[in-house]
Amino acid sequence: MAKATGRYRIGFDIGGTFTDFILYDAEAAAVRLNKQLTTPHDPSIAALAGLEELVGMAGITLADVSEIVHGTTLVTNAIIERKGARLGLLTTAGFRDVLEMGTEQRYDIYDLFLGFPEPLVPRELRLEVPERMDRDGNVVVELDEEAVRASLRALLAQGIEAVAVCFLNAYRNPAHEQRVGRIVREEFPEFAVSLSAEVVAEMWEYQRGVTTCANAYVQPLMDRYLKRLEIELQRRAFTGALRLMHSAGGLISPETARAFPIRLLESGPAGGGLATALFGELAGKQDVISFDMGGTTAKACFIEDGRVEIAPMLEAGRVHRFRKGSGLPIKAPVIDMIEIGAGGGSIAAIDEVGLLKVGPHSAGSDPGPACYGMGGTLATVTDANLVLGYYDPGFFLGGRMALDRDAARRAVAQVAERIGLSVEEAAWGIHKVVTESMAAAARVHLVEKGKDPRRYAMVGFGGAGPAHAPAVARALGVREVIVPPASGAASALGFLAAPLSFESVRTLPVTFAPGFDAAALNAALDELEDDARRHLLLSGVDPDAVRVERGASMRLAGQMHDTVSYTHLTLPTNSRV
Repeated sequence: MAKATGRYRIGFDIGGTFTDFILYDAEAAAVRLNKQLTTPHDPSIAALAGLEELVGMAGITLADVSEIVHGTTLVTNAIIERKGARLGLLTTAGFRDVLEMGTEQRYDIYDLFLGFPEPLVPRELRLEVPERMDRDGNVVVELDEEAVRASLRALLAQGIEAVAVCFLNAYRNPAHEQRVGRIVREEFPEFAVSLSAEVVAEMWEYQRGVTTCANAYVQPLMDRYLKRLEIELQRRAFTGALRLMHSAGGLISPETARAFPIRLLESGPAGGGLATALFGELAGKQDVISFDMGGTTAKACFIEDGRVEIAPMLEAGRVHRFRKGSGLPIKAPVIDMIEIGAGGGSIAAIDEVGLLKVGPHSAGSDPGPACYGMGGTLATVTDANLVLGYYDPGFFLGGRMALDRDAARRAVAQVAERIGLSVEEAAWGIHKVVTESMAAAARVHLVEKGKDPRRYAMVGFGGAGPAHAPAVARALGVREVIVPPASGAASALGFLAAPLSFESVRTLPVTFAPGFDAAALNAALDELEDDARRHLLLSGVDPDAVRVERGASMRLAGQMHDTVSYTHLTLPTNSRV
């Protein structure tokens, strides 16, 4: 692929309400901002229209752009809305019900009607095949290849698009999964296939199975989307490099994104974390809190010593949006952030006991808040902020979109009438409810991490972030709020500050005691490095520019925590911007 050495680079982020665009001119050291309402039925429509409009504003064409960096909610939405591929699972005989048994832990021991997310694969499409590895990776039962072929034919007859393969202890010895992968690719090319030993070579059967199924679930969707995007960009004379943002704050090639789309689950918010670090550095602040409030959600993360913290997993598709443990555990590296509240498009309503609540339902971009004039009639946070005077109705999106203040007042009036308040009082109530709920959620997150917010500055961005950041900061005791230029598209700007990177993880049970096998440990790390290096080279990286970071998560004997070795390959950020 082409390298990003030209004058112009573009970052764009497809969000739930808006698609944001940033054009970076390296020669002038300047950026240009653009926004389009997201087109939920086909996100590429708004993306392509916004790209053409953006380069037109700069007096150039896409042929002049050397690199496009893209983040998307496609994977997240597919999992939450259950709009991925029809999926089958091949697993070790006797283990088809792992996806429903889970960890057998209750995230709320007092809830008698506790809900858990439905598995991505229904039971009738989870098929068992004879094979078995022991915990050390030794073959106990040889793989029955004819049983594999019979199972694949059965899945094909059921109209399956993708297959996940998750065998017991495959993280210790992937040989059986690899043989299944070869059979699928050679004899059943109709299927997309995900092998657990490639997607997440870690212990804990349930998490590994869920992550592999989620990866396979969105593979056909991501492949179709990228093919369409690449074709449309080529038609517009773009010949540069297309990169995608992954959840851990780095860039990968389209080929890697097709193989591991689950790595893109939090690609947009990851850009926001990188932008926060960039803004903090420019302001001389090494410790900052990211406050990213867009049209659908608000998120926060912490930057310490100028670096974002990477978490080893996240949850997707929660039954209860803010309750940890109620979602699908996805074992993929991700910038450690928390969803702390609603977004600008979140709908305000009066609940069954007469209290004002905001969210979790959102007006999105279609029809959007009432003030957008696109058919929305319900009061949203954006409508309340317009009534309060936080937004200039004639200069929304830099004057490219006018807001209807009267429509906003009518929407908020519906809420006001039910609780006997004026329109302005109801609007202030909506604003305060959102602000206090976000501050409370952020405070809990801070306490859990043992952080003191008073020593941090806050960076407020996103379409609604600057309107709420001061009040949230005041409630937390944060003394300084930074609102950067182009704050409405900060995530897209963060993409352009991201390094090319790839993270590989593997479980290797060893005991650090006299006589432990250091050679086996180093061999495993070398294999991880070779795998990650291969993915970077696919992106056109100069091999001499690669930097390798190795680390390990360990536990004391008897502790119930993962034993994980990992290696992180990245290009230095200063070689990108």
